Amino acid sequence: CKTMVEDDYYSDRDFWETEEGIDRYFVVFFSLLSLVLVLSKFLHDSPRIASILPEAGMIIILGTIAGAIIHAITPLEDYYEGEFGDDDELDGSINKFVAEGLLSFSPKVFFFILLPPIIFNSGYTLKRDVFFRHIGPISLFACVGTAISTLVVAILLQIVKILGYTGDFEPHFIELLTFGSLISATDPVSTLAVFQAKKVDPQLFYLVFGESVLNDAVGLVLFKTFSKFVGKRDNFEKIMGALIEFFVDFSVGFIGSMIVGFGVGLCSAYFLKKVDMRHTPVLELSLFFLTMYMPFFIAELFELSGIVTILFTGISARRYASGNLSDGTEENVDILFRLAAHIAETSIFLELGLSVFGLTASLRWKFVGWSILACLIGRALNIYPLRTIHNIFLLRNTPKEELDAGLEIVSSIISSTPCTRKDLKVRNNTAHMLWFSGLRGAVAYACAKTFPNIYGNRATFVSTTMAIVFFTVFLFGCTTECALQILNIEMNCDEEQYMKENNTINKMNYINKFENKYIYPNVVRNFATNHEQDVEMDNKSAVTDPMDCVKSAPYQNFEGGKSVNTRKIQNRSLYDFGLGSSSSVMSSQVDTRDHVRRMLV
Repeated sequence: CKTMVEDDYYSDRDFWETEEGIDRYFVVFFSLLSLVLVLSKFLHDSPRIASILPEAGMIIILGTIAGAIIHAITPLEDYYEGEFGDDDELDGSINKFVAEGLLSFSPKVFFFILLPPIIFNSGYTLKRDVFFRHIGPISLFACVGTAISTLVVAILLQIVKILGYTGDFEPHFIELLTFGSLISATDPVSTLAVFQAKKVDPQLFYLVFGESVLNDAVGLVLFKTFSKFVGKRDNFEKIMGALIEFFVDFSVGFIGSMIVGFGVGLCSAYFLKKVDMRHTPVLELSLFFLTMYMPFFIAELFELSGIVTILFTGISARRYASGNLSDGTEENVDILFRLAAHIAETSIFLELGLSVFGLTASLRWKFVGWSILACLIGRALNIYPLRTIHNIFLLRNTPKEELDAGLEIVSSIISSTPCTRKDLKVRNNTAHMLWFSGLRGAVAYACAKTFPNIYGNRATFVSTTMAIVFFTVFLFGCTTECALQILNIEMNCDEEQYMKENNTINKMNYINKFENKYIYPNVVRNFATNHEQDVEMDNKSAVTDPMDCVKSAPYQNFEGGKSVNTRKIQNRSLYDFGLGSSSSVMSSQVDTRDHVRRMLV
């Protein structure tokens, strides 16, 4: 019979053509999903337990238990292969297919259905000023660091294989490079949830958050590039050719994806400016909701990075298009984006737990142990050298006058930074926490499920990836709060004070000026008039962010037939990464019941 790691083999079976089979599958899955949501509520109400057990870990545990029960009551070794016979035989075969569907993780469903809302919502909810303030180290860790981690993991495992420490498992070097690329994709959702609850140093939060989003795109490009060479003869020329192809594909693909993402956001803003849909809120909401998926498939159609595209679509849609929405639609669509992202994230971890028992037979513990060690070393050689390079570069690119006026007198060049740029320096404790936050997750596992099986090693790489995901989620995810205390990471930060002390918004003023002059007048409704009124009202405190005057401007209330200034500026938390449910996120929202009533009416 076929193994559990083959790509969606059950999708072509008669099971998916039977209404009863589909009904049974979704009844079981939605029941498990409902149970997870209820248990998550109790977990959030128990801070002590939540500090030890992350929500992702709880979901994986529940999925693993459910998978064990399904595996026990429905033997899958010799499920029915022939034509369906009588009713009893049909019923038993459907049950086995339902079990196969639940215990198998579909990479296609992950990449095309579950991943887009998570990435889009991350871009839609992030604090743009802080994110782009730290875009330098974020890009350095995500792009260069992921490539370094890939090479380190592959080289270390190759050395271990040559020394004979992997037993009878001897993969080719190009397979190890492919494995190194997928296992370098991080997913620190558990760590970010703790960061959000504890309100850690915003710099640390955005370094971890930004790197995790961008390095998924880098890891996917690396994985696809190296996968093309699996099955071909390993030699230095082919490996170097793969690396050159990666740099070309990623450079072109990243820039192209970013342009497409911003372009879609601008086009949606321009359309909503020219076609006023505020008097039909349901249609307005439906149309804007489509931006969560459409750019992803456009990018994939042109062989670009769907992750990068949808991320920058979320950023640009929030920045430019949301100002043209009615007040109710803007609030409701924010809730819908969060809802889609949260359900997707929960479903992913539930599927990870369910698929555990289909992989235990292919585990090679020696290779798993060496792979975990290689990942930890690769992560360290990613973070620490690049942190040093970033700090030195930060120092050398500061004008001499600024250095003379504000340079701290310390012994190490790594720790010396101009006072006006202290928020950009990556300190030792921050670097340690960055290394600690390298959890692996669903992106790595989904890539492993599509690992080239030319040499018959896919099952081993899939089970190894699953073991690493479990190891990092439970060991690092469960001890995040302890690590914060041991490393003396600043917590309970005052967001407004942080923005004021570091003058973060004003440091992005050149972008705001460009948007104010060239973008907003063309894509935002009544921007010029509202901006002039705002400046006239308060010349002493100039508007730093041009969108503030748009969000506070009156718009036509079609229900009452008069202009009412009801748009409220939502002061979003710095720690809002789109998947949290803490008070810091919900405090920026108006009562959800009012949203639902308004939408239903």
